[in-house]
Amino acid sequence: MMIHVFLYLGGPIKRLQKSVKRACKDAGIIYGRQRADGFILHDIRRTVKTNMLEAAVDKTYRDLILGHILQGMDRHYVKPKEDRLTTAMARYWTWLEAKIRNVDQTVDQVANLKS
Repeated sequence: MMIHVFLYLGGPIKRLQKSVKRACKDAGIIYGRQRADGFILHDIRRTVKTNMLEAAVDKTYRDLILGHILQGMDRHYVKPKEDRLTTAMARYWTWLEAKIRNVDQTVDQVANLKS
């Protein structure tokens, strides 16, 4: 089953690389693997996998959610049910929402100090 993460006007973005490059340009973000500190799409994948680790999502579920192929004997024997993947994603989502709330509170506190 294919699930699209990046949508525009309710549908999948057909030329994601081009769209991200344009969005970076519009936002003033350096883009490209060939440029020092340039943003690439893989940065998002790396960040999500790292955050899932911080949220205590099991490695097997992290890999499956991100579309990685299981290695070794896991490829043959590990067959988690969809509800387990849903639970793993919910764990990550809960962790992420808490982080976002914390950032929002910090921004609010800084704004209050400046006023």
